[in-house]
Amino acid sequence: MITRILALCPLIILAPSGVHAACPSPIPASLQAVAHVVTDVNSLKVDQYTWFDSACLLRTVSLKQEGNGNPGHGGYAVQMTYQVPGAGGTFSTVIANAASTSDGGFGYFVSHERYRTFADGSKSDTIANKIFHSDDSPLGLSFVASGTTLPPVSGALAHRVAITYSHYGTIQPIPNDAHGNDVKPTPTDPAAFQNYVLPVTLTWVFQKQTDAPRLDVVVDLSQVTGPDLVNFDVRAPYGVLVFDNKINGVINKVMWGDRYHFTTVASPPTRDGSWSWDIANTGARYNALIAGDYEMGLFEPRSFATSALADGYSDERGSTSVLYNNGHGCLYEKQLLPCDWEWPYQSIQYSLPYASASDPSANSQPTYFKKMAWGSSTFYGTGTSLPSVWDTSSSNEAFTGWPADRKLSYSICILLGRTTPAGLTKTAAQAPTPNCAAATF
Repeated sequence: MITRILALCPLIILAPSGVHAACPSPIPASLQAVAHVVTDVNSLKVDQYTWFDSACLLRTVSLKQEGNGNPGHGGYAVQMTYQVPGAGGTFSTVIANAASTSDGGFGYFVSHERYRTFADGSKSDTIANKIFHSDDSPLGLSFVASGTTLPPVSGALAHRVAITYSHYGTIQPIPNDAHGNDVKPTPTDPAAFQNYVLPVTLTWVFQKQTDAPRLDVVVDLSQVTGPDLVNFDVRAPYGVLVFDNKINGVINKVMWGDRYHFTTVASPPTRDGSWSWDIANTGARYNALIAGDYEMGLFEPRSFATSALADGYSDERGSTSVLYNNGHGCLYEKQLLPCDWEWPYQSIQYSLPYASASDPSANSQPTYFKKMAWGSSTFYGTGTSLPSVWDTSSSNEAFTGWPADRKLSYSICILLGRTTPAGLTKTAAQAPTPNCAAATF
């Protein structure tokens, strides 16, 4: 019945009769179904997955298909929905649609090359940009994607997407010292470089009685001939969903967690807004945006201490807007917020307005743009010369940039819901396993 309803009318989702905001005991078999159907959403052909969450309310994720009449490429979410209880035992459906921008949609792969120092003395540039005048971090939604539904596991379904990504690197290895500095400058002769193929697989996992689907990311390094040739970060899952039920309102708060919890204190956040980043995080890494009553967040289903990835360096990590730089904010930009490139996760930092001669008040203006992504250190591809990376001037994290099996693997849970005073994602990240799909494919 669920599949029939969705196939006939994918944007109108009916709550099963008698379902309340908590699961009955025992849970009927009809509320333990995880289903897949090929249908149309927002004029696109999609693989739509449906399941009942921890409150036995219906959720969906619609993944754009490659081809089949669709423009561009596929393999990422163009819509997610969930239900919230209303008055008199009724339910309403919250819809999160892909933004109508070139980066709209969610769950695709993005990776940035590391900035280097070159033999001609130039600094802070990438091989792709300086040598080949090409994009050093193309959006994964611009790549041909193959997608397939995997054989079911009890109470779960999964959808696997494969793309062929690549990064420029050197032909001769350039190791890093213990501080992350190259032991020698990067050459400038184009013949000294190669574009290395990096196959990427993204596996979406949907499981009964969980709120958050899980995205398993694997970057295959087997076609890179050795360590210390390529250097990159990982930012998948990445993208932009209008997650506040088509309102597209202002962002009211940014929260994240790594070694410490971060939150914007002033609401809405602006470049000159106050913040704190100094309370120790005993749970998992997470990243969250809040707009009105709605929240979208990502969290890793394991603790910070056992994280599959290491953070990049942030000078502001462990401080507050009152204490850092004597209350003057970023050392290199005119803003109270942490410097854009020192945020651990890509978020609203590049969409907030900047003050300029024509608009000197822009630093006090908010943003409506809802980009959400993961993040990591930029040293992946580095060998044993770099066993740890510095995340502040006085703390570091264990680092394996060249895995023994040549597969860089990690998992992220994707959570949408009504926000809470403590933060929906922050709370989920304190005990991540029960909140996220856990089935293995």
